[in-house]
Amino acid sequence: MITVQDLIDQALPQGTHVVAGAGGLRRDVTWATRPRPSPPTFDHLSGGELVLLTAKVLQNLDERLTLEAAIRQLAGFKVSAVAFAGRIVAGAKSAADAASLPLLQLPPDVDLALLERAASDLISERRRDAQRRGHETGRRLMELAIAGEALPALARTLAEFASRPVVIEGRDGRLLAIDGGGKDAPTRETLLPLLERGRPAIATWLRSVAASSPAEPPTTTVELDQERRRLVAPIIVRDGLLGILSLLLPGQQELPEDAFLASRGAAACAVVLARERATAATRQELELNVLDEVLDGALRSEVSLLQQASRLGHDLEAPHVALVARLDPLSGVSAASPARLHERRWSIFEEALARSGSRLLWRLRHNQAEIVRPVPNGADACELASTQFDELSRRLPEGSGVAVSMGAGRVHSGPTGIRQSHQEAKQALAMGRKLHGPGRLTRFDDLGVYRLLFAAQGLPELRSFHDEALGTLVEYDRAHGAELLRTLEAFFAARCGPKEAAAILGVHRNTVLYRLDRVRELTGLDLDDADVRLRLHLALYANVALYQEIE
Repeated sequence: MITVQDLIDQALPQGTHVVAGAGGLRRDVTWATRPRPSPPTFDHLSGGELVLLTAKVLQNLDERLTLEAAIRQLAGFKVSAVAFAGRIVAGAKSAADAASLPLLQLPPDVDLALLERAASDLISERRRDAQRRGHETGRRLMELAIAGEALPALARTLAEFASRPVVIEGRDGRLLAIDGGGKDAPTRETLLPLLERGRPAIATWLRSVAASSPAEPPTTTVELDQERRRLVAPIIVRDGLLGILSLLLPGQQELPEDAFLASRGAAACAVVLARERATAATRQELELNVLDEVLDGALRSEVSLLQQASRLGHDLEAPHVALVARLDPLSGVSAASPARLHERRWSIFEEALARSGSRLLWRLRHNQAEIVRPVPNGADACELASTQFDELSRRLPEGSGVAVSMGAGRVHSGPTGIRQSHQEAKQALAMGRKLHGPGRLTRFDDLGVYRLLFAAQGLPELRSFHDEALGTLVEYDRAHGAELLRTLEAFFAARCGPKEAAAILGVHRNTVLYRLDRVRELTGLDLDDADVRLRLHLALYANVALYQEIE
């Protein structure tokens, strides 16, 4: 509010001049005071004061107390300046220079009582002015918020009033708005690494103030580096934290009005973010209705559906790809309880998909995230699926014990085509989990013969075909643990080479030959016959598609 230099110019008597510690002239002054007449002399100081001294005052306090010793003590109390009426020796100047503590030479006939009153009156007046400006700023910010202005407008207005860079972030750390507060402000590229430094300390503090008043949120200060600090206020609504607002302060310069402005700015931002969240929720509900009609096939009218989607910014007749994802526990890794896993699943999916932009249609259904995204001209649908898979996977906390599994359909257009892509994505997810376990992206195009088996999955002929070819072997394996089916799978995977099949299974070649003989005896089939091999190979594929349990 008011610096040492301001007091020299406006409150201290003519003839006052700086004799040492000129590096601290820009320090803010909180009050002007004289020492207490009796020990403890300086214990009433809290930092930021202008301390008024004379040689007689020092002598009355302690005959052995020199100005040099007093300066060293006062520097420890973090006062802003010392004004002295009397002779100043070289040692006192050196001590003031070492502490960058301004040492002011007062005229010898100065009345310290009158000077204390004049300086304190000026500081009080400045404080009242700052409070008025702070209230005016808070009122202006709230007016902007209520009028429907976006966060960048609030950040710009607050930066102008505070003369500080302003940063507004979402609760997940996303940068929502930034304004440098002047031509010499740090760039976005400079700020982003700095903001990461203080994030752990801020996260801890936010948990302790989550239940604070949305209208008057608290503030805290976090050191960023030797040149900057961050004054933080939470953006809170009734049901939780929506983000944080920060003022970036230079060095140790923090004005009393900074905390007030940050708090009022955060309160105004809460209005904007709450409105945006309500708007997003309404839009998401409308989009969910559209997606339900498309994916569930309950179309009232395709024309009205396309029109409603178009009003929301979605062209359903353009090429789209469907993706279906879920969280699966990793084998051999301790995962959270089912309730915690369910809670984490929704939060991970919701935050990641909300960040993907308004071009996605998505819903959370049956423990899965079902996503429909447009495929722009020239875009690679495989790359889009990989990008979405990576984004969801990155949201998983380290050591969570779960992984994202995803299936991707083919590119189709129109409601009917999108529904088909959705079915393909579900089939790819199910088959990928059976074949590869959790944590993989499986594309329908990569399923090969399983695509045919899925198409025939509901036909009784497929089950009859499987049972006729493998039923005897399935029952024998179940009764004796002979692993005949597994041996057949390895045999075909090894291109019908017993030695190679033995290597796959980790057994001796004679073991494979023995098991193949048991297959011949039990089924009466000749494994040297190409048609028999084809029939058994297809039946093994059908066994995986129809019966194999997911690990």
